[in-house]
Amino acid sequence: MQVLKKAVIGSLLFSAQFALASDEVSQGKQLFEQNCAQCHGVAGGMDMSKRLAPPMMAVKMHYMKHYSDKETFTKAVVAWVENPQESNSRMKGAIKKFNLMPKVVVSAEDAAMIATYIFDGELDSPAGFDEHFKKMHGDKKGGCGKGKEKGKHGEHKHGEHKHGE
Repeated sequence: MQVLKKAVIGSLLFSAQFALASDEVSQGKQLFEQNCAQCHGVAGGMDMSKRLAPPMMAVKMHYMKHYSDKETFTKAVVAWVENPQESNSRMKGAIKKFNLMPKVVVSAEDAAMIATYIFDGELDSPAGFDEHFKKMHGDKKGGCGKGKEKGKHGEHKHGEHKHGE
């Protein structure tokens, strides 16, 4: 009987932890769509003249090279969102193409949920991303997976908009 009780309690705790993690990813995805997707989404494909910023899949891949565990990844993304500076960028080439990302007006808690979604969620890849990645980095995928094409495209240049609109 004790074994059964422990198994049920363990199962409930695991289910609760999974539900909380899943909810955090879901909330992070919603916050990403509201605050980040206009610039870092899939609109424009890999045509850099049609993009406002690098696609989030590329950002994730660059960050994963330096921060492979969730805790340091999340801290690094939150720190970047709170204070983007060229000196601590993981994507110097993106700054040359798109300029420095403006500060995003989101709470540290929301930025952490966005980072959780980026780390754990299913990110969409813009059309042509796989081909671009192979051309630039060889055939290594970086553990980020493939995504689907979807998103919205704004009509302004990177750095000339307010996040969270």
